[in-house]
Amino acid sequence: KNEIDLFRQKLNGLTEASIENERLKKLLGLKQNSPFKVILVKVIARSSDNWSSSVIIDKGAKNGIKRGMAVISYLGLAGRVAETGKSSAKIMLVSDPDLSISAIVQRSRQEGVICGTLGANLIMRYLPEDSDIKVDDVIVTSGLSRFFPKGLLIGKVIDIGREYSGLSRYALVKPAVNLSGIEEALVIIP
Repeated sequence: KNEIDLFRQKLNGLTEASIENERLKKLLGLKQNSPFKVILVKVIARSSDNWSSSVIIDKGAKNGIKRGMAVISYLGLAGRVAETGKSSAKIMLVSDPDLSISAIVQRSRQEGVICGTLGANLIMRYLPEDSDIKVDDVIVTSGLSRFFPKGLLIGKVIDIGREYSGLSRYALVKPAVNLSGIEEALVIIP
């Protein structure tokens, strides 16, 4: 019985290593094919409160990471660097309500602002009443920021509604990145 338990434990360790290997292969492929200069980082802690969506990474100022830099995974935009220490940094995830990102609908080029909601989805605000946006439209960064290059995948529209004022519309956007499961990422160096 002890031998079986030992083999189960070893098998579980090998399974975890295999899963990590697949994630790292995807990130390495993105790093090698990326038009950006990037730094590979590992998530070492998560925010303990429910009022923000942030993670701590294992690299900081001594590695060239600065406040405001964009953070991506192989699936798309994950967030931006909020604070830096000497050897670690705090990443504000796109789901944080304090983060706003200039974005566009990839198909129609309609501009708006992506904001976090602390929930599973993001919200794209400031869409004119006559905006050309549909469910399943892809949302990407607009490039109107020094730290967020144009064309980074943010997510896909899952619903459209009208603001209470009746003067504009909004869209609910499902993020491309599974923010609750992020373990490694790439920080874009502008």
